[in-house]
Amino acid sequence: MSPAIHVTTAAWDTIRREVAAGPSHLETGGILLGHDFGDLLQVTVAGDPGRNSQRSRDRFLRDSDHAAQLAARAWEADRAQWLGEWHTHPATPPAPSSIDLASYARHLQDPDLSFDRFLSVIIGLDDQRQALVAAWIITRDVVTPVPIGLGDPQ
Repeated sequence: MSPAIHVTTAAWDTIRREVAAGPSHLETGGILLGHDFGDLLQVTVAGDPGRNSQRSRDRFLRDSDHAAQLAARAWEADRAQWLGEWHTHPATPPAPSSIDLASYARHLQDPDLSFDRFLSVIIGLDDQRQALVAAWIITRDVVTPVPIGLGDPQ
């Protein structure tokens, strides 16, 4: 059974702000930090892309130094860890592309990162720039779509 994904209001607000601020024809994104409770991945911090990120119509490369600083602050604040990444697909559906899958495979194979699974949240944008949000759990063997909850619990 796949875990549930929950993105807090604060993390979702960061993502929405970055999506609204960026050029509509270029991808943007950032890291996702939070807590892995086994059956629940709770995202408490969504990173912005960072000043030195690289964006194109079909690719986003995060600012690694900026992401590392965000991760260090989140760890110090409440032991949040890197769970995955979010990014936009301005011209395609919110599903992992071959470029995305190759990137996730590198993360999963990197012994320094120690990922057993990787969370991918992809935001597709329709013609009116309305967000279509999808979440995926990627392991070495399978890519699984998972439901995602946005906002703080009531």
